Amino acid sequence: MLRYQTLARACALGKKVMAVIAQIPSNRYLIAAASICCIALTAPAAAKDQVFLTLATGGVTGVYHPAGTAICRAVNESRSEHGVRCAAEAGRGSVGSLKQLRDRDVEFAIVQADWQHHAYLGTSVFAEFGPMADLRVVAGLHTEMAAIVVRADSGFMDISGLKGQRINIGPAGSGSAATWGQLSQHLPWSEEDRAAITQEDLSGLGEALCSGEIDAYFVVIGHPAGVIEETQEVCPVRFIEIGAGISEKMVADAAYYRAAEIPSGAYGEHNAIETIGTRALLVTVEQMPAHAVSTVLKSLLSDIERFRTVHPALTDLDGAQLVEAKTEAPLHLGAVQFYQDQGYLP
Repeated sequence: MLRYQTLARACALGKKVMAVIAQIPSNRYLIAAASICCIALTAPAAAKDQVFLTLATGGVTGVYHPAGTAICRAVNESRSEHGVRCAAEAGRGSVGSLKQLRDRDVEFAIVQADWQHHAYLGTSVFAEFGPMADLRVVAGLHTEMAAIVVRADSGFMDISGLKGQRINIGPAGSGSAATWGQLSQHLPWSEEDRAAITQEDLSGLGEALCSGEIDAYFVVIGHPAGVIEETQEVCPVRFIEIGAGISEKMVADAAYYRAAEIPSGAYGEHNAIETIGTRALLVTVEQMPAHAVSTVLKSLLSDIERFRTVHPALTDLDGAQLVEAKTEAPLHLGAVQFYQDQGYLP
């Protein structure tokens, strides 16, 4: 689970090795090496048990990676006080990160609330794995909103016009691709209509759209999003709304979706865009020690002013909003204790 350096055990092993090689003639160099190793291991190292955490994020052009990097930076700046070190790992998105967390390849992850929900219950794309009953929420972050982007000079006016077109929905394992899967259940499209849909990474999407390699792309992301701003630098774009009918059905079907609006001015002179949104969550597993969870939260809250500057989607985040993460999965007990100590929970 946690990457603890159990120094005492390592040293005990080193002493056994020394005892063995001491019986072998002409092994003074090995004895010296083993001695140095044991001395290093028993030195008062930064902490007897260092805790190493990996935080799975998303693509570098989104919000997850800079947010995760900022969280780890805050943790690492005070590691001499608590013995916890953190590394943010770029990834392919919510579904992939949740699978990494389930397999214990990472200790924390930033994911969409809808896919955290499905992972906890073992539904949708997680049905083959069964419920991830030990999944726990640490904090709620920003709101992610769906956007469908087309070239400004295209003839597409609504989502029905994209039937059979080349739409990039994000890489397999990303929250965007999985959310498109949910949305597409409300589209009367045949397999042939969906045949041209692609699943490429966010990098290069602007060039692909503007050059005509694809006709549209779909993202669920914090706004303003770098990938959309980068596209605007190459060619003018427009937004296709999901449509009130589909949005209302998705919100009615699942508590983790909400009616949302990409504000006017987020991308220059564009009007507000009616869409659906879901919360981005910081999650871990039940077995994560409370000390590690509270350390991450304390570091984040103490650095909240700087954290807000990482991305415009995080600008209004405050301590009270961190605990506003109503989901099927419960809060980690370490998070509950932290929020109670801070007065955010009774």
